[in-house]
Amino acid sequence: SKKVHRSLENFDEYNITPPLLTSPRSLEACRRQGIEAEELVFRYEDSFAEHGITQDIQEIRWRHYEKKRREKLSLVREDRQRLVATGWVPLIRSSSGSQRGDNNSSRGEDSSRKSTAALKEQRAMEAIKARRQQEIEQMLSYETRVAQLEEERQRQLAMERERDAQRKAEILERQKEWDEQQREKELAKERQAALQERVRRKLAQEEFDKEQLRKAAEDREEAERLRQVREREAEVKRQREEAKRAAEEAVELQHREVERRRQEMAETDERRRAEHEAKQLERRIQAEEERVRAQQRIVAALETQKEHIRQQRQMFQERQERTQAKRLQYEAQLRADTEARRAAAEEKKEELRRALSKMEELEEKKRSDAVLKEREMEEKLARERERRETLHRQRMERLRLKQYDKLEAVERLRRMEEVRREEAQARIRADDARTRQLQTFKGQMLEDRKNFRRQNDLERYRIVQSMERLRKNPARLSGGLDSLLALSPTPQASSA
Repeated sequence: SKKVHRSLENFDEYNITPPLLTSPRSLEACRRQGIEAEELVFRYEDSFAEHGITQDIQEIRWRHYEKKRREKLSLVREDRQRLVATGWVPLIRSSSGSQRGDNNSSRGEDSSRKSTAALKEQRAMEAIKARRQQEIEQMLSYETRVAQLEEERQRQLAMERERDAQRKAEILERQKEWDEQQREKELAKERQAALQERVRRKLAQEEFDKEQLRKAAEDREEAERLRQVREREAEVKRQREEAKRAAEEAVELQHREVERRRQEMAETDERRRAEHEAKQLERRIQAEEERVRAQQRIVAALETQKEHIRQQRQMFQERQERTQAKRLQYEAQLRADTEARRAAAEEKKEELRRALSKMEELEEKKRSDAVLKEREMEEKLARERERRETLHRQRMERLRLKQYDKLEAVERLRRMEEVRREEAQARIRADDARTRQLQTFKGQMLEDRKNFRRQNDLERYRIVQSMERLRKNPARLSGGLDSLLALSPTPQASSA
């Protein structure tokens, strides 16, 4: 299949399929910045959801990651542009770690190049030593810096743990203070409620006692009025009975008087008949007339007495009726007064009930208002506590992210220093290889110099020998110098 070219230039932030990057410059830029390619991939907010964290913390983490991701992406893109601007190309290394070269390149070098390399050898060796010393010092400085950063990180962690413990202690102390305040409020509320209940009961008891006293007084007044009514009724009854008795006695007396008079008259008539028996015939008419007149007078007297009795009875009946009317009027008035007093008592009782109900309603309203106010205060305190907890949680999360950024920065610095150290080690290996090559080249040059001197010495020796033979036999000079040298014996290696 065709290999996909993935670079920071066309980096797909939403791609999660590996490999995320394939471009050598992009990979090198990430390596130099100590940034992993996975740190450049976009993450959705819901990917930060965890059990036990709130939505605001999730959003803070997502925004923080997105901000750092864009910063990292900008850093590696800038570093890639620098690599492009400087013409950086990836090195192709052999299995031994040194840069490959042409094994036959040195065979075509002439003596002037060797000479130049020999002259530069000392300076190169000194430069290598200086650079190696500098890189060693840089590595020591890096190790020292890493140790300092680690020490600073441990110190920051210790301080953070101490601050966290202090914050937890402060939160616990504030919670204890809040609980104590709530307990005091509850006790004060209970004391206030108990006091209000005692006052309400006292007022109700006082009102009840007043009502009982009023009812007792009314009962006493009612009893006194009933007693007076009964006394008046008894007096009226007594007077009525006395009047009746008196009327009956008067009628009886009148009857007895009439009967007595009638008897007396009868006796008188009898005596007169007895005394005047003789005159009876003579006076019969007169006596009869007199008797009739007397009888008429008696009848008139009886009629008068009856009329008087009738009038007395009528007057008594009228008085009795008036008394009865007055009694009925009094009883009606008494019933009206009693009903009015009962209605007033009921009204008073109703007013008391309404007053007690209103007092209870006011107390209930006060309690409801107090409960509502307390609930609102508790809700306000809860909202304030939740706001503070949210701010504290967000502040702690930002501090944690800041600490994480520090740790990440230390890790990035460690990676970047690791890259620098690897590059330094690579340069050291390259310099070692170069040094070995120079040393080999130097040895070869020394060996060539020895062979050259040996060859010069041999040629000089042969020339000297040939000259000696020519002196002795000049005819051989016709063959030229080459034939002369060919005839010269070759000295032993030890003579060189």
